[in-house]
Amino acid sequence: MAVGTVSTSILTDIANAIRYKAGVATLYKPREMAAAVSALDGTDAGDYQEQPYMALESGVLPESIFSDIAAAIRGQNGLSTRYQPGDMAAAILALEWDVGLKPRAVLTSLGTLEFNYVDGRHCYSGGVPVNAWEIDPAGYSSAAARPYDSVKLQVKKVVIHSSWPQVGMRKADYLFNAFQSMTEVSGFENLSGITSAAQMFSSCPSLETIYATSFNNTGLSGSLMFNGCSRLVGGTDGFVPSNTSGATVCKIGAGGVLTDPNADARTWFWAHYYDDGEAVLTASSIPDPTRTLRASGFTPWDGMAGPTHRQYLTSATFAADMSTFSYLNLIYLFYSCTNLASINGLGNLSGVRQMRYTFSSCAVTTLDFRGFDPSTLTDLFYCFSGCSSLTTIYADSTWTLPSSGISGSQCFYNCRSLVGGNGTVWSSSNTGYTYMKIDRSGQAGYLTAA
Repeated sequence: MAVGTVSTSILTDIANAIRYKAGVATLYKPREMAAAVSALDGTDAGDYQEQPYMALESGVLPESIFSDIAAAIRGQNGLSTRYQPGDMAAAILALEWDVGLKPRAVLTSLGTLEFNYVDGRHCYSGGVPVNAWEIDPAGYSSAAARPYDSVKLQVKKVVIHSSWPQVGMRKADYLFNAFQSMTEVSGFENLSGITSAAQMFSSCPSLETIYATSFNNTGLSGSLMFNGCSRLVGGTDGFVPSNTSGATVCKIGAGGVLTDPNADARTWFWAHYYDDGEAVLTASSIPDPTRTLRASGFTPWDGMAGPTHRQYLTSATFAADMSTFSYLNLIYLFYSCTNLASINGLGNLSGVRQMRYTFSSCAVTTLDFRGFDPSTLTDLFYCFSGCSSLTTIYADSTWTLPSSGISGSQCFYNCRSLVGGNGTVWSSSNTGYTYMKIDRSGQAGYLTAA
């Protein structure tokens, strides 16, 4: 397909514009021009040589020549403009590039936001740059003040490049605040030396891992640094921060949220969420091929909308192979699954430490903990809170909580239908974890021996 008669001066103008922006004397054939436009990066080679118009005044070219050049121009300037051949030279001359050594946050085609300090807009973590913003080394006083705030929901991963320490950033407040789709941060050691990190990761509900080969948190403060990071797990001992955890837990080792990529002790179990509303929690990554799978992963129902929304989870089963895990954290596992009415296989669990908000606001009427060993429990904070339909919790008659090292205020908050096996009726004055014991003569509790 042709575009009709085209003046050769138009092609000469386009070629001269490319030569000017690249600082070269290269002669281009029409079919080479689109690639030459795409290759422009703001580098001036210093050898620009303008070419005169050709003696031949007109000719016929395939339409694809100009459509490819137009597409290359749009790829450079990010606009959606439709260009006529006569407009293209001016559009090329108007191109500008982000050049020079400066601190940048670069969004890549893979959904990674890479922080680096290099000459020009580049990325080193895969993909190609899609957008970039210059970062103020002094930091930001709010999330809205960040130049990249408008793309926060697009970010799936953050990489702190090895060049970043040269920036000398000390204030990292709000740096990744409300990155709701972000699952991983790597290169966190390149932020070592920051002194302020208030709400740095606040409202990052998908964040599971912060990788760092080392980190110095001396002098670091950070109120609500990990508020809302319900999936974040440290790589040494499975530590999970609370909503009020500050900078003291920003470390590698016991009680720390950071994970050394060369010493990751974590093991993840799987949840296979089927179309009939049941989730099977298991050590196996392979779902049942005879069932229609809705989603797999770690709490795949934990969305705000769509076919995997938590409201569609109606039953859950802990498979027998869950007993292979000797250390488990179930924080927020079924949080706000408001139609979850059946939970089976709790007796297959061992080594459970934290059950913060595990069953909060579920629709269960009974729970059966027979076979469950409570001796490793450390945190029952709001564990059954909001389970207003819960009437009975069964447990072995030998059930005994640890005598120390355990906490859990409001464990039974608003469990207004709950009654212990000896008739102890739930009371708003008795909602702490200490009532998670067998209800018997001389010992008031909310559990029923079975």
